Amino acid sequence: MHSGSETLRQLGYLLLAVVQVSVFFLSAYQSVLSLFGFYQRRKPPLRDPVTRFAVLVAAHNEAHVISDVLDSLARQEYPRELFDVYVVADNCTDNTADVARGHGASVYERTDTVLTGKGHAIGWLLTRIKSMGTSYDMVAMFDADNLVSANFLREIDRYAQAGHRVIQGYLDMKNPGDTWISLSYAIGYWYTNRFWDLARSNIGLASMLGGTGSCMAMSLIDEIGWNPHSITEDLEFTIKCVLRGVRPTWAWDAHVYDEKPLTMRASWNQRMRWMRGHFLLDFRYTGPLWKRFFTRFDMAAFDILVYLGQPIWMVFSYFLMLANIVIYFAHMAVPVWASAGIVLPWVWIALFALEWFAPPMLVAALLLEKVKPKYWWGVFLFAVYGLTWLPLDFIALFTRNDQTWFHTIHKQAAVSSK
Repeated sequence: MHSGSETLRQLGYLLLAVVQVSVFFLSAYQSVLSLFGFYQRRKPPLRDPVTRFAVLVAAHNEAHVISDVLDSLARQEYPRELFDVYVVADNCTDNTADVARGHGASVYERTDTVLTGKGHAIGWLLTRIKSMGTSYDMVAMFDADNLVSANFLREIDRYAQAGHRVIQGYLDMKNPGDTWISLSYAIGYWYTNRFWDLARSNIGLASMLGGTGSCMAMSLIDEIGWNPHSITEDLEFTIKCVLRGVRPTWAWDAHVYDEKPLTMRASWNQRMRWMRGHFLLDFRYTGPLWKRFFTRFDMAAFDILVYLGQPIWMVFSYFLMLANIVIYFAHMAVPVWASAGIVLPWVWIALFALEWFAPPMLVAALLLEKVKPKYWWGVFLFAVYGLTWLPLDFIALFTRNDQTWFHTIHKQAAVSSK
């Protein structure tokens, strides 16, 4: 019995050591990469506009807000003959289609209660556009609740003419000051814009597509296809691009303003959808990404692997802690977590040091993004918001096959300046 308990304890030590080293590596990796977000690389030169855009807006019961995104697109500082705006009114039961037509968009109404969600709606719309025979260089995708900066297409054209095939605009917020939930979203976006996407773009890694403000070459869509297997079609397309050797880049000055949930319940549902899609893609594409990394030494593939792996390692570390608590109360062995420092004490010291790295980086993001002081109090509640990811990730991991799409209700039209 003693031998069995000792074996179990040693196994616990081994698992904890693996988790410690993995969590340390993930934390250190992101900390180092974030340092490349303190500067902005020189943009490609601005040339006479030539890129022809198909601008797509997916909408489900968005009659209250869709006019604003269409009006902001109509105000683009870009030749009107070089872009067309299409709206897919997806399973709508309100007058979204009529409102969109009244604001100058070409509207296609879709009814499909099986293949629901934005990814499928966009794929359906792309098929309709291609059948018309109209030629486009790039596709730009937006959500119905967005507002788009007047220079958006002009900035994307800058990068398209420089040879980039996938470009992500700057994801900003319409409503950062509404509630502490929306402010937490905003702080997260301001941080990731600066120290995730810009940092990676600066050193040639792949920027993540963000679900809106995403632009890709029509020729690339023809090559890859648009057939999402998850409800996180943005991440899925990013992965498919990297597997083909295409690295999405970041257009810093092309802003799209998105409305975020106001309540914990709405936020939970939205993030649950995101994470279920995330975990599904993790299990689906980890093998192909490792293969590309080892055969091509493609650091963009490795970077995506790190991104995909972060949530599952967090879930695993907390699961291991709970398992050791059960072992302790069952009197089966000494709890590993109680003597964790014995395993790899240097890792705990390093992780403690990295924890102190996070708050200054949040503050740096707010300073660099010129966020108004009235929003700074959100930093203190951002940690609380962060803790809500732990149970959410755990549930999403084990329910990842549930790819049910949840509609997030949108109401706000104007932008609350940061």
